[in-house]
Amino acid sequence: MTLLERDREKIEEGREEGREEGIKLTKKVFKLLNNGESIESIAKICNISVDMVKEIIE
Repeated sequence: MTLLERDREKIEEGREEGREEGIKLTKKVFKLLNNGESIESIAKICNISVDMVKEIIE
C-alpha cells in the first residue's frame, strides 16, 4: 500500500466517523426536543450553538 492509498483510506475512515457522530448528535437533539427541552437547553446539553440546533431540526 502506498502512502497515498493509506492517506485516502484514513480520510475515508475520518469521514465515516464524522457521519456517525453527526447522526448521533442529530438523534440526541431530536430526543431532547421530543422530551420538551427548549432549543437553548438542547444547545447547552449538546455543547453546540443555538443556530446549530435550529439547523438540525429544520
